[in-house]
Amino acid sequence: MFYNTRTSIILSTITLALTGCFGSSSTNIVAEGLEGLDTATAQQCDHMDQSHCLLPFPNNHFTRSDPSSDTGLRIQFEQAAMPSAAPVSEDFGGVPIDNNGGGPMDPTEWNRNDGFSPGNMMLAHVPELDLEQTGAVRLWDIEQGLTQDAPILVINADTGERQLIWAEMDVRADDPERRALIIRPAKNFTEGQRYIVALRNLRNAEGDYLEAPALFRAYRDRRIFRGDAEAFEQRRPAMEDIFQRLSQHGVSRSELYLAWDFTVASQRNLTERLLHIRDQGLASLGGNAPTFNVTQVNEAPANGLRYEVRGTYSVPNFMDEPGGPPGARFNYADTSTPDALPVQLGGTDMVTAPFRCTIADTTVSAYDDPGATVTPARPAVYGHGLLGSGISEVGAGNIRDMQNEHNFMFCATDWAGMATEDLISGVVPNILVDFGKFPQLADRLQQGMLNAVFLAELMAHEDGFHSHPDFHQGNNEPVFERTGEVFYDGNSQGGILGGTLVAVAPQIHRGVLGVPGANYSLLLRRYHDWDNTFGLAVDMAYQDELEQPLGLALIQMLWDRGENNGYLSHFAGNPLPNTPASEVLLQSAIGDFQVTMWSPEIIARTIGAPVDFGAPDGEHPDDNPYVGIDRITTYPHQGSALSVWDAGDYDGDSAGNAFPPHENFGPPPETGEDPHGSVRASVPAREQKAEFLQAGGEVIDVCTMGPCLTDDHTGLSRD
Repeated sequence: MFYNTRTSIILSTITLALTGCFGSSSTNIVAEGLEGLDTATAQQCDHMDQSHCLLPFPNNHFTRSDPSSDTGLRIQFEQAAMPSAAPVSEDFGGVPIDNNGGGPMDPTEWNRNDGFSPGNMMLAHVPELDLEQTGAVRLWDIEQGLTQDAPILVINADTGERQLIWAEMDVRADDPERRALIIRPAKNFTEGQRYIVALRNLRNAEGDYLEAPALFRAYRDRRIFRGDAEAFEQRRPAMEDIFQRLSQHGVSRSELYLAWDFTVASQRNLTERLLHIRDQGLASLGGNAPTFNVTQVNEAPANGLRYEVRGTYSVPNFMDEPGGPPGARFNYADTSTPDALPVQLGGTDMVTAPFRCTIADTTVSAYDDPGATVTPARPAVYGHGLLGSGISEVGAGNIRDMQNEHNFMFCATDWAGMATEDLISGVVPNILVDFGKFPQLADRLQQGMLNAVFLAELMAHEDGFHSHPDFHQGNNEPVFERTGEVFYDGNSQGGILGGTLVAVAPQIHRGVLGVPGANYSLLLRRYHDWDNTFGLAVDMAYQDELEQPLGLALIQMLWDRGENNGYLSHFAGNPLPNTPASEVLLQSAIGDFQVTMWSPEIIARTIGAPVDFGAPDGEHPDDNPYVGIDRITTYPHQGSALSVWDAGDYDGDSAGNAFPPHENFGPPPETGEDPHGSVRASVPAREQKAEFLQAGGEVIDVCTMGPCLTDDHTGLSRD
């Protein structure tokens, strides 16, 4: 915690004096109604919320002092306190899943963190809470969370600055007795900073005030713990610090239902593993290009493509199994310290990664013809969708259209860790029934990022693809430009992971994140088909409905090491070490069935990206849209930006879609057609991308200062 033994003694003495001054009696724990609390677990559990050991969450109560970390803290979860899976042994879509009899998650990897996720949802269990009667801030008007009397608020503990948030009940929980209160940041928290969550003046459905939990009341009302309950006294100084800071910012302790604090992980802790393997991997090249091997060249593989080049390339393997297969973990030479970093397996082991590069008709007039006209293309890495394959997806029709309309050469590999092979191997399905196995995904995903960095290096280096005869046509002319800068374009999962690649790849300075998101713990249960896919496995294992959002909040702490959520702050004028500044264009779809439309707005607030002038307020489900996001008022615009695209309303027969629900579930199929793929399939959106994806690129107005409409827009207004 944030205090030492001497501080604890001093503050405890002050507390005793204050108790006498305020006339509170020095009663025994039994008289305080705390007889049901287990004093033996006072350190590993937070008994202020007795519904689950780890609630409220995230919570500095589950940390220890560690001067070696950048925050001065280290996570300290006890295994007995972690979410516990029921035994599962099933066939899941043709893949066997087995969690070896179930049981609590292994927290070992989590205990290496020096804080919590910058996008962590905050969880508590508040029986009988009614958000409407309480007047809590909701998703459709997040500005209400900044009012002076807001009943649910989150503040920076040092500055007192209010955090943009919204509150929702977990409507996915069938049992109202196990329904979590979820508080979500509408803008990511700042790395390394401490925050305080305060719940006050909460009401039930009848409008009556709720009584605070017994243990919290004891701290709030300065009650003294007696006998065995002295274990709870150790926390008193930390709680007094919370009350004092809240009081300084106009929050009276007497009106509090519950308050707690948490600290966000530091930049170093979030990014150091990936940056380390990047730096070590690139240094191992000694200035040379990565080793690669062309295995196949195909003429006219699809309409619009003149030819394609396939092959493999070598990347240092930082996993603990030869070749870095699905299920492997990082290879650590030293596991005695929480800040240990991965090392290359055996000093020489390599990952063999696949690549596929596609060359458009626009680029080359004829294949293998000395008289062919060559117009060198812009080189770009393409990022594929959820648990898919870049090797297959890079040949999709909308990507071929982008190439021919704007002369790009796209190269792709698979996002190792979140690719088809991680699904069919059983790694991902088995994580769903044992969240403790999540490090298998988190570690390999970072290796996958290194693989993508090496692919970009092959496209940038003079001795990479540019030097190979299969990337030359006509009179031995290279089919793509080599200027040292490579671009990025990705959709869906490619828009959720792609920001990480743009943030860490030295060769990539700008990228387009199509239908993007950050923070899978926000995205997953708003995915329209969660109940019929991943949710089926989670339901089997985590039958306590409080443990499902808690489990997702926990795995987000590790997911941050490889997905956008851990890297967003580095697009706001704060590039990572040894990395150039980078910019991203976010293209989102109103009512997206797969990646909730609110997530790109969170990204925009976090990175300081303005939204297109044409973003239509009336074409938005919120009463008060785009709070905390500036508007682009002059084009062309330089820098990152959010562009919002609309397929139109749905009338039961059209191709449009209704607004998505504000609650934490996805749009039902009967509300129209999924607009998830409509943006990349639209000519104006591709033009906007092409203008951005070039040296000195800018965001142009392709919507004539009005709403950005997809090519399949129904013509139906949502007004």
